[in-house]
Amino acid sequence: MPSSDPHGPPTPPALADAVARARAGDEAAFAALFHAHYAALCSFAVRYVHERALAEELVQELFAALWERRERFALRGGGASARAYLFAAVRNRALNLRARHAVERDWADAEGRADEITLHPSPPSADAALEQAELHARLNAAMASLPERCRLVMQLRWREQLSYADIATVMGISTKGVENQLARGLRALRGLLGER
Repeated sequence: MPSSDPHGPPTPPALADAVARARAGDEAAFAALFHAHYAALCSFAVRYVHERALAEELVQELFAALWERRERFALRGGGASARAYLFAAVRNRALNLRARHAVERDWADAEGRADEITLHPSPPSADAALEQAELHARLNAAMASLPERCRLVMQLRWREQLSYADIATVMGISTKGVENQLARGLRALRGLLGER
């Protein structure tokens, strides 16, 4: 039964119709999708990024990208899949943002350590520095080559320092699944880095 509340989220048939109209370029239908799901998607994103303003920006950017690619916004199964797609897209963007922030934090930490070395000189030899840089580059390349789910689990564990239970919640898998992904990732990294 369709919802009679004009401010509440549309029911699945109405949502499927709004998606179809938005794909055809109907700005009002797209605006209705945005307003119907914005608050819930922002609340969901806050769980990942822990800042309301950042969550709102992430959701706004998602809808902007969807509008730009509206003709390719193909969904199966009607309104329910559209809603699931929006939540999955927010989750993926939030995880990518967290991973990017982790890399930026790592770089900032490395820069801070470089400043300390400059202030308290006893720099490593050029060979040691080159070896360290090469190892870091190899490790980054090896991580990038892992399957996406495995890479995300590794990043959440080693860069974000999340517990197995927290990673399971974020990824929507069991704790055992997290253990399996970590074991698989470590084996792959050892192979890619030439360690036995």
